[in-house]
Amino acid sequence: MIKAVLFDLGDTLWHFPNMPPHIVIREETVRRINALLRTWGIEPEGGLLFLGRDIRMAVERLTEEAYRTDYVSPDYVDLCAEVAGSFGLRLTDEQAHELWDAWNLGGQFFGRTLFPDALDTLRWLQQHGFKLGAVTDRAFGGPRFMAELTEYGLDGFFGVVTISSDVGYLKPHAKIFQHALDALGVTPEETMMVGDSLRCDVTGAKGLGMIAVWKRPPLDEPTEVGADKAEVTGEIAPDHAIDNLWELTQLPVLNHG
Repeated sequence: MIKAVLFDLGDTLWHFPNMPPHIVIREETVRRINALLRTWGIEPEGGLLFLGRDIRMAVERLTEEAYRTDYVSPDYVDLCAEVAGSFGLRLTDEQAHELWDAWNLGGQFFGRTLFPDALDTLRWLQQHGFKLGAVTDRAFGGPRFMAELTEYGLDGFFGVVTISSDVGYLKPHAKIFQHALDALGVTPEETMMVGDSLRCDVTGAKGLGMIAVWKRPPLDEPTEVGADKAEVTGEIAPDHAIDNLWELTQLPVLNHG
């Protein structure tokens, strides 16, 4: 009997139908980093104008390396300090955190929008007695990310929000899922995982014995890293596949009286 439902966030509960153009993203990143550098008494010029670009490239490289190897989440704050060091900047721990915060533009800037049936589906599950949690790969967590959940009206639903950068492991590593299971007090066999990534969400869930639901991500808009738009292959097969969240309420496994 299913007692808990875990959700991925990006391209599962929310999406990005109005993603700004790349040039707008780049200009805002440069503006924020330049403003921060000036508060440190450093005039952004020359190679420093490419600091944001180099942070992005390092984040992408280390994250993909983690997915290929041990799924240990990179320390992105240390990464910022290392990249800054390549430009001759020696940052304190506080400055490294400030740089990482400046580089992260936040979901609202990218046009993040809840799927129209997200809140109704979560309310239905909550009203039917299911424990709810979120398990997500995020480059930053902590109070700032929790504040973003509140902005989207999601703060009252989850008994646990497990973020890779906070717990130190990326999906599909068992430890990131186990963190959520332990917090909710449920076993894998009592839990369903819903997510858009076959590699991260479906493989991770089934590896622990959870029921895995693949929510197909939008085909006509940008998606986060890891989203799978291809159809299921024989190697990674979810227990259920859905196109919208409300379909969860029709699954027999969640309608056990």
